[in-house]
Amino acid sequence: MRLTTLAITLLFFVGAHAQLKLIDPTHPGANLSNTTVTVSGVPSDNDLEFPLSVINISSQTYAVKCRKTEVDVLAGTSNTTCWVTCPPYVNAGDYPVLVVGQNGVEFDESIQAGDTAIGFLAHYGPHNLDGCSLFKYEFFDAADPNTALATIHIRFTHNVSTSCTASLTEASNVNFGLYPNPVNEQLNIEVDLNNAEMKIVDMLGKTVFTQNNVNTTTKVDVSNLNNGIYFVSILKEGIVLKTEKLIVKH
Repeated sequence: MRLTTLAITLLFFVGAHAQLKLIDPTHPGANLSNTTVTVSGVPSDNDLEFPLSVINISSQTYAVKCRKTEVDVLAGTSNTTCWVTCPPYVNAGDYPVLVVGQNGVEFDESIQAGDTAIGFLAHYGPHNLDGCSLFKYEFFDAADPNTALATIHIRFTHNVSTSCTASLTEASNVNFGLYPNPVNEQLNIEVDLNNAEMKIVDMLGKTVFTQNNVNTTTKVDVSNLNNGIYFVSILKEGIVLKTEKLIVKH
């Protein structure tokens, strides 16, 4: 069930060279790219959801993919993202960063100049838990996964007695750095937390490395990873606090 009352917070102005426009088809209006949208419910809701129409406002055709990042997600909840088709639900924390797809195949939607794709729907299951979760969705061209053509944050709240303010701002307060980046053999991780968890996933969302008891400075041997782009997440008690992109280049 999706409630119709939405809170939209503008994060920053959309650049003059924006290539995609995001709108809520049930409430057409302003471009939602670079905003945070809040979808409100209660713990007993079976499903919270939010749709988007993706409009190509450029002069070229894009093979658009969608990357989901669990910015701050409540353990015990589940989620899935429909883009082209709808994959099965996954548990919070299983894929902190994931290009939407299924069975290792990333989905893409070919959107010609001036056309609109209507296949996006973010789903979230509260599972009778009191709390909230924050996700980031980035839309990019298959030929250039490093450049987001449009980005939106969606916050799902289902809190009765728990304040969401602290948990949703905790991620932005964590100082987290990786160097060198690109990295060849040894990665240095700096984070202002003790006894945190760390997870490295590849572009398909497969976890390739995990480590517990990560403290302020941690060294990780990445010499066995293939060249490419990865995502390093810092977690606390199963909740992803922050994610950074890592490039491995031997």
